[in-house]
Amino acid sequence: MSENSQNLKPGARAVTGYFYAESYEYLNFATSAQLAHYKFFFKDGEIFTDEALSERTSIDELTAAIKKILNSHKEKISRYLGHLESFETIYKKPKEYPEFMKRHAELKYEISKFYNKISRLQDALITCANEQTALKKPLKRFIAETGAAKSVVAECGAELDDIYAHIQSVKNDKINRNIYILTLLSALFLPLNLITGFFGMNTNGMFLNGFQNGTAVVAGSMLALFATLAGLFYFLGKRRE
Repeated sequence: MSENSQNLKPGARAVTGYFYAESYEYLNFATSAQLAHYKFFFKDGEIFTDEALSERTSIDELTAAIKKILNSHKEKISRYLGHLESFETIYKKPKEYPEFMKRHAELKYEISKFYNKISRLQDALITCANEQTALKKPLKRFIAETGAAKSVVAECGAELDDIYAHIQSVKNDKINRNIYILTLLSALFLPLNLITGFFGMNTNGMFLNGFQNGTAVVAGSMLALFATLAGLFYFLGKRRE
């Protein structure tokens, strides 16, 4: 038996779900602070709004409550889509990376939590439709809408992950490029140190051995080569961005 179908007393859990009590069944909607808390009780084919089963209500009242909840969810989805739309240009604007990274963890958590909330709502409606045959047709539309909402929220989460992966890939490329440049730098300066050491010894017949500033010439040549390579890598990096 699923979590939404456990035998729980009313108020035992503030979650959306379809639950079973000893003498009745009930549908509980855990809503945001802006919405009223909805709870509907079922017994012998009738719908009530109180645990004492004294206040009868109609299918229209039930569906109206579900509509309000779904409309609230749709507004929240629109806000998430707006956030993601504002980040669409991030692929071409590396300067916006820090702002996205600040929001990523928070948005990821919110979207994941919201997805679970919609999933519980859909599970509750499916269970209610199966248990209350008179509600099967009226709830069919809402079950489909919650399924569509789940898909959109899942896509929001996937797009958020794609942007994050892109930024991490760019960062890794920069790190690898810097490591490569440092490796080249080490490779250039190692022979420079060796040459400088040789010029400091009493060794005859070496290149520029008789030249007064031979060490400076070699060092300058090596530095010029390094500067050229560094500029080339910097230019190529800018073109990739």
